[in-house]
Amino acid sequence: MEDIAQRIIGTWRLVHSIRVNSAGETEYPYGEDAVGYIYYSDTGIMAVQISRKSRGAAENLARLKRDYLAYFGRYEIDTEKRVVRHFVEGQLFSGDHPEVLERAYRFDGDRLSLTPTDGTHREILWQRVSKQSKDE
Repeated sequence: MEDIAQRIIGTWRLVHSIRVNSAGETEYPYGEDAVGYIYYSDTGIMAVQISRKSRGAAENLARLKRDYLAYFGRYEIDTEKRVVRHFVEGQLFSGDHPEVLERAYRFDGDRLSLTPTDGTHREILWQRVSKQSKDE
């Protein structure tokens, strides 16, 4: 059986963050040019940041909330349910995210698809940048 824990460890660059609305149209919550990284350590720590690339100066917090996502914490992998759970310990805006975020995972070559299990029609697609070595 494949060792999912070893496959997920490392740094991943955002390919896209999409949402499919009720009309079946694809939306890009952080823009089509969004940038971001997610990192999973071999010690069970994760961090993620996604930003609208073409954002201007944040003149108010409401705009920043639409333009930037960031949180970190511990994570665990449930291979039976094929989900990774993010235990949010800190986030850009307190209360934006629940304490536990569950994402269905799927690998396709050097890509990792994370899909929230909350019933929303979203996908966050990542491409591997590096794999963490045991010496890091």
